[in-house]
Amino acid sequence: MKFYSRGKLLISGEYLVLKGAKALMVPLLKGQSLNIKKAAGTGSLEWKSLEYGKEWFTATFNTKLFEILNASDEVIARRLQVILRKARNFNPVFCRKELSFSATTDLEFDRNWGFGSSSTLIANIAQWAEVDSFLLHNQVARGSGYDVVAATLNQPAYFTLLDDTCSVEKVNFNPGFRDQIYFIFLGRKQDSAKVVDRFLKSKKQYRVEIRTISELSQHMAKAKTIGDFEFYLREHDTLMSALLKQPRLKDSRFNDLNGEIKPLGAWGGDFAMMTWHDAKEDLSKYLEDKGIQTFFGFDELIKTK
Repeated sequence: MKFYSRGKLLISGEYLVLKGAKALMVPLLKGQSLNIKKAAGTGSLEWKSLEYGKEWFTATFNTKLFEILNASDEVIARRLQVILRKARNFNPVFCRKELSFSATTDLEFDRNWGFGSSSTLIANIAQWAEVDSFLLHNQVARGSGYDVVAATLNQPAYFTLLDDTCSVEKVNFNPGFRDQIYFIFLGRKQDSAKVVDRFLKSKKQYRVEIRTISELSQHMAKAKTIGDFEFYLREHDTLMSALLKQPRLKDSRFNDLNGEIKPLGAWGGDFAMMTWHDAKEDLSKYLEDKGIQTFFGFDELIKTK
């Protein structure tokens, strides 16, 4: 059995998606596979995780209670154990106790990029266990869950959190000016769980901000020109800067940029989306001068159909 889930990026609605704002999410052309095979013997699950085909984690569990028999990294093994146990809670015949299996995952992206190494794992295990990936996410992770939803999509969509469920509305986000949109790795991956916890503890309702960000999400998806798109990025970024009491990237690290840039996900880490009006070679030099080497064009990264 082989399963596949896509990486993701949240184009708009970071933080406020947790409070019910409509966010624009995109699935990626890069993802993670999970290959399951029956193995000799009884009662064991041999797990191997690859990144670009290179092994980075191994573990062995029994299939009775998913107890860890050995692991190359105990912390990662315990996270995986939680997901496997919760999946069985939803489906008692998942990974049958009298059989043995080998499981191999393979990431098509660097696990430090924040593209969804955890969410694609959850989505793949949910497919294997034949359970709802969003419900499984709610049992094992914090956050909105947009990432596990995006994992099985083939095009961009709006995502809205609704108590214990969510609304997903597919949208045609494939702008004619996409050759001027780039995705930049800032090189500062953050632990999103800690950021999410801090934001969820806030008692403020953010009604006005939620309405505004929801509207901007739709405007960004439907923008006809790069000028309009940049205006909506700037409006979104300015609002979030005031809410988070943090400076915009455009006002700090990229104050010489002839374009716009906004963080994707947690501010201060992972990827940002940038507009660029000149040649790609010039962008490469501009970013290199800032110590940045990893970036992608829109069509290199985003799954639109």
